[in-house]
Amino acid sequence: MIIARPCGTPWILENAESKLLLRVELPGARVFDLAADALRQARHLGLGEEQRLTLALSASWLVNSPAISRVLKRWALPGDRETWTTLLGLLHIRVGPLLDPHMVPLVAALGSEPYLVEAVSKVAALLEPDAAPLMPAPARVFVLGEDTNGAESFVKMVNWFQATRADHLDELARIAAAHAPVKLCAAQVLDRMLWFDSEGHRHFNV
Repeated sequence: MIIARPCGTPWILENAESKLLLRVELPGARVFDLAADALRQARHLGLGEEQRLTLALSASWLVNSPAISRVLKRWALPGDRETWTTLLGLLHIRVGPLLDPHMVPLVAALGSEPYLVEAVSKVAALLEPDAAPLMPAPARVFVLGEDTNGAESFVKMVNWFQATRADHLDELARIAAAHAPVKLCAAQVLDRMLWFDSEGHRHFNV
């Protein structure tokens, strides 16, 4: 599978199932996937968005979120909680690779920490996996060709991720359906492969 990247260099995504099987043996990664699936089921069962957000804040640590507990507490309080609800709503309903001018200030309103984009993405990827990938610095450089932490980079990653998911949906869905250890959707396959090829391979002798 050949995937276009804003940085200009095509990404050859290959050996996906082998890489997924390596990744799922990492304890935090496996439990993160289980948590994402549980949150998906909880939505279908009618659990409210605020309750799902509360669960996702703690689960985001499973993939080494840099957010300290004080930041998670702030996000759980009125004010930031409403910002989160609005942001997640935009991620849930948006379609196509158009920059949403409303999303940038919402992400920026969640803090000024140097790790903001990464930390926000690790919550968003649990609650809206079809819309947002994990965005640590290596993933941002891999896709965008630059290491930025501004709210604009979050939206650029979302735009690229959604467009790429749409372009390769059938193939990504086939890979997801064949992955037995945990339940993944097509977008989550793309996200996990982004992590593996940008930095995750360092954990393994490959």
